[in-house]
Amino acid sequence: MMKQHICAVLATLFFTQLAIAQSTDTFIDSRDGQTYKTISFKEASTGKTFTWMAQNLNYKVEGSYAYDDNETNRKELGLLYTWEAAKKGCPNGWHLSTDSEWAKLVNQFGGMDYAGEALKSVKGWKEDGNGTNSSGFDALPGGQRRPDGSYMVLGSLGFFWTSSPAGAEGKAWGWNFHYGGPPSSNKLNLKKAFRFDVNVAGAVSVRCVRD
Repeated sequence: MMKQHICAVLATLFFTQLAIAQSTDTFIDSRDGQTYKTISFKEASTGKTFTWMAQNLNYKVEGSYAYDDNETNRKELGLLYTWEAAKKGCPNGWHLSTDSEWAKLVNQFGGMDYAGEALKSVKGWKEDGNGTNSSGFDALPGGQRRPDGSYMVLGSLGFFWTSSPAGAEGKAWGWNFHYGGPPSSNKLNLKKAFRFDVNVAGAVSVRCVRD
């Protein structure tokens, strides 16, 4: 019993350390003067520091859309981008995050079973499916735009592109977070991060990483 208690304490300390092992700053996009919050963390295994935007990209390019085509949604949610637009949207000195960089981010904050809680915003998710945002990443449930131009799952899911093509034609890797599901699901997905292949003609959110 004592051994189990010690292991539980160590696990708690481990994940707490992960959750606070970052610094915050801001970045001004010279193209339009918008200011973005950022977080930086050092990967323990390599010592490399990664700096991410801690807000969704909101720079207008061809192939980017406000949710429901309502420009007022941009202030909080940023824009949704097709894959081609996402690859062109980041400012100079930044790039669309790769699948590997997303994996490192998720691993830094608890792995696929737990990172959702640390990475998700503290408001906006349906049915009390909010995260703690202990990472400072502030992932929003910004929904998505389907290839047919319709919009869906605002408040339920937050989707994010990577720059990495998936194996299937017309697909690229993306990551997403979930609000947890109806009460009957016991919110099994509340803390998780998911990796999946996305139709490149759809539009989802973008986070940029410093070069």
